[in-house]
Amino acid sequence: MRRLKLLRAAVPLVLVLGLVACGDDNAVTGSNGSLARVEVDAPGSAKTGDAFEVQVKALNIGVSNIRNGRIDATFGVPLAILSVGTSPGTSASFSNGPTGGRITWDLGTLDSNSESRLTVQAVGVLAPAQGSRTATIEASLTGQSIAAGDAVASDNVTINP
Repeated sequence: MRRLKLLRAAVPLVLVLGLVACGDDNAVTGSNGSLARVEVDAPGSAKTGDAFEVQVKALNIGVSNIRNGRIDATFGVPLAILSVGTSPGTSASFSNGPTGGRITWDLGTLDSNSESRLTVQAVGVLAPAQGSRTATIEASLTGQSIAAGDAVASDNVTINP
């Protein structure tokens, strides 16, 4: 019982420390005992036409489960998504269009003290004679008690000729 009280007291402290430590490539939010974190890890640069890997992580470092978890990710122009691979028990779909790529990743329930990973194969293609271009990859985590915009992370990749 005493450990539970200490754990409940520690969650707000961890949340504050997590918010202080956040950069653009990760974000933390908390609600009702759950403490959610989303991360995006992309290479700093890639050559036009060469495939590269992007990792998106959803983490629950709190004491309560996150139900109905979902990540919506966007890959800005000139990026296109080639394939996605998910952690067991989760599913993802993707599409590409004139404004870049989009992924919907359904997490279901993200148990306390657990993480799920999404591995994305992507490519950036520049027009002939086009110079380097930087594109943003952004992921937003939503779920029960986690509103849109509360946990958003992004990373940039520069596509070079």
